[in-house]
Amino acid sequence: MTFPSWYKSWWTNLYKENPVHVWIETVLILFLVYMIFFQQILSRRARASKAGGQGKGEQRALTEAEKEELILEWTPASLVPYNKEEEDEQGHVLHEQLKEQEIIIHKVLQGGKLVIEDKRPSLRSSKDTSCITDKEEKKDSSCSQPVSPSSPVKTRTVLNMCSHDFLGMSTNPALRTASKSALSVYGCGSCGPRGFYGTIDVHLDLEDEMSKFTNAEAAILYSDGASCSSSTVAAFAKRGDLLVVDEGIYEALGVGAGLSRANVHVFRHNDMKDLRRVLHRIQITDAKIGRSPNSQRRFIIVEGLYRNYGHIAPIDELVALKNEFSYRLIVDESFSFGTLGHTGRGTMEHYHKKVTRDVDICIISLENALGSIGGITVGNLEVVDHQRLSGAGYCFSASAPPFTASAAMASLACLKTNGHSLMKVLAEKRRLVYDGLRSIEGLMVMSDDESCIVLLTLDSSDSLSQDQEEWIYHQIVRNCLLEGGVIFGVSSSIRSKRGKEYTSRPPALKMTVTVAHSEQDLNMAIQTLQKAVKHVLSL
Repeated sequence: MTFPSWYKSWWTNLYKENPVHVWIETVLILFLVYMIFFQQILSRRARASKAGGQGKGEQRALTEAEKEELILEWTPASLVPYNKEEEDEQGHVLHEQLKEQEIIIHKVLQGGKLVIEDKRPSLRSSKDTSCITDKEEKKDSSCSQPVSPSSPVKTRTVLNMCSHDFLGMSTNPALRTASKSALSVYGCGSCGPRGFYGTIDVHLDLEDEMSKFTNAEAAILYSDGASCSSSTVAAFAKRGDLLVVDEGIYEALGVGAGLSRANVHVFRHNDMKDLRRVLHRIQITDAKIGRSPNSQRRFIIVEGLYRNYGHIAPIDELVALKNEFSYRLIVDESFSFGTLGHTGRGTMEHYHKKVTRDVDICIISLENALGSIGGITVGNLEVVDHQRLSGAGYCFSASAPPFTASAAMASLACLKTNGHSLMKVLAEKRRLVYDGLRSIEGLMVMSDDESCIVLLTLDSSDSLSQDQEEWIYHQIVRNCLLEGGVIFGVSSSIRSKRGKEYTSRPPALKMTVTVAHSEQDLNMAIQTLQKAVKHVLSL
């Protein structure tokens, strides 16, 4: 019997015995054939229709978002012929000048001063290596001295105008006493992550004290300030969720948004009209595709005080928008806590808002105004308990050393007792600085008057590229350090990607105002900056 006749006989007998089984198998075979051949043909036709206007050579019109992305990605060709020798020479000069600006810190002093390695060419070549007394050093901050009798390295005392230690807590004797006591009791390390033998009573005490101070239900302590911000965002958002973020958020929040794998939408920096536009556009998209707002978690993410701009977020408007469009609000108070509000409780107090009632999640760094190490997130019990299992920085990083938690508790106790007087002193020094800076010809203040982070730009920079503008700022900072003994900073121009959108910020001069700075120091810093600006702009 041949194979065809045998197969026919087998198939006929099978049909007689179980016709239902045969019909099911036949349908399945036909379905497989359809999936293999016809579906591929249909998908190719659909792709061709989408890309080429159904084969008629028509191009699909780009959406506004695609146009914006192409514009941001486009780099114009230079109109000036490329000169490699000139570029190498300029790069070498900038590299050498930046090496001079590299600061090696030997000691942190009270009053916002640092003892740094002296790199001034005039003093390095000098034969006079005599030491000076402490009294002379206080009188003249530009003098140099050896670090020790056996060390040839020369140092100088300079005024630091770039510190985020806004309340001068890092040199507070109370913090040193608390840290020494904790070291004698607990030792240095914490032996593991919080969930694996790393939780110590001072960690729980600090969480309890912070939740009470911020009027929140609970708090969770992270061992690092940056990981606190990034881990908090990534703990609550996942792939498929929605984040609406300010384009000016600093790096830690941006990393958290990226790690979450959520859909990220960006609104213009501190622009509530543009935020409303973005939220309304999402609302229209929901209606078109029939998506319920409750089908995904949605957050608005901002900073209370923006590190890279010195602008204060309008929390009252943000709360109104998040309630209107049914979003949750995450506010990073890392740079506003200890600087805003009549007792230093940050933008929540500044705008008379409350955590959990108006703001869902609040992030606070211990590394700025509190002068310690680590970060804390405050919110309701559900927010905190969720992070104990989902916060990567909490679950997988070693917990904070006990002495840093003790130092933070000492800072918090000081803020509780003297918060009102500290905020009053800080406000007076801010006023002095802003009045002085506005008198400098050639510079323009970009920050809000109540911000302790001050950014300055050239008032006539329209004709300059961002690279040229940043070069001028580096020259000003270099002149201030070498000639005046004052450290300022440069906020570099950075272009970053938030989700599918690109954001950029212009370069600027940067300085900070702290309680530790005396009135004499601030006046000297302003005069030094004024001379440097006049010198550099006259070149």
